[in-house]
Amino acid sequence: MNRRPPHAPYPTSNSVNDDESNPAPDLSTFWGCLKRIRDGDGADGLLWPEAKLLPGRVQDLARVERAAVGLLTVAEMLHAADRCRQMATPDRHLDEGVVDGLFLACRGLAELVCRDIRPQ
Repeated sequence: MNRRPPHAPYPTSNSVNDDESNPAPDLSTFWGCLKRIRDGDGADGLLWPEAKLLPGRVQDLARVERAAVGLLTVAEMLHAADRCRQMATPDRHLDEGVVDGLFLACRGLAELVCRDIRPQ
């Protein structure tokens, strides 16, 4: 069963070209995408919606949101790995190194969220 996420991580309704009629010129180049991320692009690909925040706080909150989405993804992968370990034969389990790497990624993302969510 294929489920679609509640929202796409980046706008998909418009094609991204380098021509004049491109509705999203800031997303049509690597540097444009990188600048948007650095300016406070959230996990949904849009700038942080909350007004009256300092630019640094906008960047922190967008980084927290991206890390939280990454954390959720890693947690789902760990959940699937554990379920596979319980139900599947050992030859179908994920390698221990992969599971350890997922735990380390989970910890790193959680530390980033905890660090950046605090008011400054």
